[in-house]
Amino acid sequence: PGRTPHIHVKVKKGGKELLVTQCYIKGEPANDKDGVLRGIRDPKAKESVIVAFDPLKGSKIGELAAKFDMVLGKTPEA
Repeated sequence: PGRTPHIHVKVKKGGKELLVTQCYIKGEPANDKDGVLRGIRDPKAKESVIVAFDPLKGSKIGELAAKFDMVLGKTPEA
């Protein structure tokens, strides 16, 4: 309750958690009111967790597809 629609993602290797994150639906009106998403102050970081969900070509039941890249390190800018 009170949260915008989102998907939790957890990446593990062996028993060690490498990454825990969430992705959000691009264009969802409730995104503007979500406290967790609003807490991401860096515009590039916020943009990286908001994903377009588009109709899956050929789907007969209205499925959607999205691409959510996860990066486990950061390459310094030159």
